[in-house]
Amino acid sequence: MAVNIGDRYSKLDAPDIVWTVRRIIEENFPLPHVILVEEGRPARQITLSVPALEIKSMYTKLEAQ
Repeated sequence: MAVNIGDRYSKLDAPDIVWTVRRIIEENFPLPHVILVEEGRPARQITLSVPALEIKSMYTKLEAQ
C-alpha cells in the first residue's frame, strides 16, 4: 500500500477521528515516517512510521473526499 500526502486514515479503536497525511519524512529515519493531522483540529499532529500506518488491524485507509 502506498502512502501519499492527502491520504486519510482512521484508527480502528477511534473511527470518528480522521487523520490526514500532511508530510512524508524519508530522511534521518531508517524507515519512512508520516506526519498526520487530525481533520478539524490542525494543531493536533502525530508522527508515525509508514509500516505502522499500514497495519490493517490498527488503521484503515479511507476513501478520498
